[in-house]
Amino acid sequence: MGLGAKVQTDDQLPAGAAGTEPDYSLKRNFPGLGRIADSIQKFEDVLRDFVTIADPETSKKMTRILQQVREVEPSVTVIGQIKAGKTSLINAMIGSPELLPTDVNPWTSVVTSLHINTPSPELNVRAKFKFFDEAEWDKLVSNGGRIGQLAARAGADDELEKLRLQVVALREKAQARMGRKFEMLLGTEHRYATVDDVLLRRYVCVGDEELGDGDQGRFTDITKSADLYMDRDDVPIMVCVRDTPGVNDTFMMREQITINAVRDSRSCIVVLSAHQALTTMDMALIRLIAHRQAREIIVFVNRIDELPDPANQVPEIHRAILETLEKNNAPPDIDIIYGSAQWANAVLEGKIDEMTDDSTESAINWTRAAFADKMNAWSAEQLVWHASGVPALLDALGQRMYEGPVREALQKSARQALNLAQSLDVVDQVRILESDGQLNRTMTPEQLDHELKRIETVSIEKLKQMTDAVCKDFTNRIDQSYERFLERATNSLIEHLQANGEDATWHYSPLGLRMLLSSSYQVVLKKMHGIAAEVNSEAAAKIADLYGQTFSITVEGFKIETPVVSYIPPPINLGQTIALDLQVSWWKGWWQRRRGYQAFAQDFYDLIRAETDPIINDLKTIQIGLFRERTQDTLRDFLQEQRELLMSALASSEISMEEMKELFGVNAWEDRQQCLTSIMEDLGAFAE
Repeated sequence: MGLGAKVQTDDQLPAGAAGTEPDYSLKRNFPGLGRIADSIQKFEDVLRDFVTIADPETSKKMTRILQQVREVEPSVTVIGQIKAGKTSLINAMIGSPELLPTDVNPWTSVVTSLHINTPSPELNVRAKFKFFDEAEWDKLVSNGGRIGQLAARAGADDELEKLRLQVVALREKAQARMGRKFEMLLGTEHRYATVDDVLLRRYVCVGDEELGDGDQGRFTDITKSADLYMDRDDVPIMVCVRDTPGVNDTFMMREQITINAVRDSRSCIVVLSAHQALTTMDMALIRLIAHRQAREIIVFVNRIDELPDPANQVPEIHRAILETLEKNNAPPDIDIIYGSAQWANAVLEGKIDEMTDDSTESAINWTRAAFADKMNAWSAEQLVWHASGVPALLDALGQRMYEGPVREALQKSARQALNLAQSLDVVDQVRILESDGQLNRTMTPEQLDHELKRIETVSIEKLKQMTDAVCKDFTNRIDQSYERFLERATNSLIEHLQANGEDATWHYSPLGLRMLLSSSYQVVLKKMHGIAAEVNSEAAAKIADLYGQTFSITVEGFKIETPVVSYIPPPINLGQTIALDLQVSWWKGWWQRRRGYQAFAQDFYDLIRAETDPIINDLKTIQIGLFRERTQDTLRDFLQEQRELLMSALASSEISMEEMKELFGVNAWEDRQQCLTSIMEDLGAFAE
């Protein structure tokens, strides 16, 4: 942050480009995103070189790999409280200050995905709005929403009735807006060829009947998600940015929607307000990010433009955030960036001279502290732009995207291409040896097919058996730990009531359970990754041996690259709010309706179990099941790919060396060998 930098004494920002059209070539050049574009371009160049020397069948495979790389769309999900400035920040990130409306309704349940430079999957569709189906809508609003479910379990009739009435009002409001179309719209989609502010306000913003704006917010209540497709020349890659509803929702109607959005992205930006950084409501944010790796998370503290003395206040906020994160078991070493979306958008619109006096004073205060060495070198526009934190945010985000999903995608594709190149090299060696009369084929296509099937059967069975054993042990340990947690929570409440009575505050943190589940999951995940690596390596070695058996040759340096297991999303549902997270009035009434503390021990036990069972089951079935499915699919796809390569190599090797020279020419044939060697070296660098 440069908080220790020398402070300037002059009272004004240096003269510069205030009020002028922003210099995009200067500001929107983010090294992190540029690195991604450069890497993808270099990889595509290698693949194109490969295509020029490959036979038609191999060229088709290379074209598929090339398309696979071109479809890489790293994504980031932005989460935070309502009014933390998430949407304003996203507008600044994408360079469109007025694109997304910033007055989002606290009832809104919409995840808005901005696909930058990503071709729309449907012709002439730039905006797609998906509505809840009838079952989803009923689950969302019936029985008072998520809080209503908790209150119902606790028997909190008064609170439940209040919630029910408010939710009924929501339903009636939605039906009144849409009339008879309401039922017909559920489960459908609306598509548009263009995107503008007026359109978005109909689907993601609150309507204001007092202003007579009947069209704004017309479909908001039933809109589940919005997908927007836009092109930006100043963003060098395809990227998806997801805006989510605020998490501090009284009824938690949006919690699961936000959880799913976070799960779908490898990177997550947590937006806090400088005025209330990590308040009680932000504990829900910490729970959502606590089970991700630190490199997948960036905390952006927004609205420092509203601090009178950010140079001195930001360090205090920083210490408080670090303490809170540590207490709540968040990953260590999370990057925390401070800034102002308002400042960024003022620069993008060329309106920094229209900023309020207070905002300008804060900008001067902050730039003196954070960019003291640039005060005389940069223009006012440059200083405010960098003070906004947006350049640092996008650069950090690009770095994470490169290190995570982009590098993994390139590694996966490089290994596939390298195996193709290795196969071609074997065929070339076969032709050379055969032309010299030094080769005897020892395996027929039928025999090769039989061996490949045997390798597949043995490998898949071993993978299943080893993962079954690990999963069984994991399930047993989780069940035992879960039962102990439920017993401890119940005993803690009874002891508290016996010692202090019903009027004293009691709270039992589920943090211990979450930590236990998370650490147990990480252990089993590591074991299963090890199993997959072992089985995949053995299968690759057997395939490599099979090449030698098929052609009775040994090619120097030949090996089969093992496949990359696809990324498994973290168990975000561990962060879902449960009754023990809440401090609400219905606990007291629930206690008082039961005779004797021991008498309701079983009721409390059942309540907490009903709350936590879905989280436990998600971990044991969905998370572990997803990993098992992906490891098996990865192995099967790899073996099928190798089958096609080996069978093709056997068929291609029937072509004589003379025919190949006639096809390519003698000199061209030698050039092909040199080029193939160079390509394999280049692919090897990406495959590591």
